[in-house]
Amino acid sequence: MRPIALLLVALLATACTNLSGTRVDVERPSANPGPRVLGVIAHPDDEIAFGATLYRLSHQLDATCDLLVITNGEGGFKYATLAEPLYGAALSDEATGRALLPAIRQREMRESAHILGVASITFLSERDHRYTQDLNEVLGPDATAWDLPRVRRALASALAKGSYDYVLALAPREDSHAHHRAATALAAEAVLAVPEQRRPVMLVANVRSATDPLTLVYAPESGAKAGPFVLDRREKFGHQAKLDYGIVVNWAIAAHKSQGSMQLYMGRGDREEFTLFGDRSAVASRRAEALFLRLSEVKPSVREYEESAGTNYEGVQ
Repeated sequence: MRPIALLLVALLATACTNLSGTRVDVERPSANPGPRVLGVIAHPDDEIAFGATLYRLSHQLDATCDLLVITNGEGGFKYATLAEPLYGAALSDEATGRALLPAIRQREMRESAHILGVASITFLSERDHRYTQDLNEVLGPDATAWDLPRVRRALASALAKGSYDYVLALAPREDSHAHHRAATALAAEAVLAVPEQRRPVMLVANVRSATDPLTLVYAPESGAKAGPFVLDRREKFGHQAKLDYGIVVNWAIAAHKSQGSMQLYMGRGDREEFTLFGDRSAVASRRAEALFLRLSEVKPSVREYEESAGTNYEGVQ
């Protein structure tokens, strides 16, 4: 059997084992002492919106970061042309793409998750039916795109079992994909159903440019700061301050090779801005503030090198 054919057989076998909504461990489970964080997203690759935050949480605060992915992402067949030689299939053909992309995109999602330090992913494998901005197609009374009772049960179960401190999702915008807005709405519904004393703080993310103004938002009901809580992707560190967290985001983007259009986001976006969603109480505000304060205080160490390194020795650059 040709190597490409073997790859496709392996991907389809993965699909058969992972499409049931079961949890897939990416990293070895551990009793990390840091916060517990759940990201709720509609498609494999949506995690990129808060990729630097996941990386820093998992690697610098010893956080346990999990993801719950609602759809298979097979609606992305339209962007798969460049990946067709890589996977040996006509993925941009709708029938072929819808058949093969679920397994391919789960594999890509696991690669991205490994880069970002995600501990586990739950794939619900709901249908990525099509691009639409009409929220009624997903959440309306006659909507059939997703099995909504099943998604709601899965979210409630994840929150109950995970004992999460924070839930991350995409900020809903009127001009964004209805799947993104639906995933965020369903996550908020599940979070608000958790009793107040155990309720995680829910934060929704926007990726912004350095030229975009930073506008503080206050919750009218509590007067507390609702956002933005900011993670700077361009914070410099390392030898000669030549590294930043946008590099890690680029690695994660590169994992999603079946989605050619995703690669255009390489190097774009300077900061990840988070706003409280649902519960905008003073308690939630304080907990969000504390989390991002802890992140801001963590500074990677800078190594000093000897003459053999050729730089950073006795003033030589």
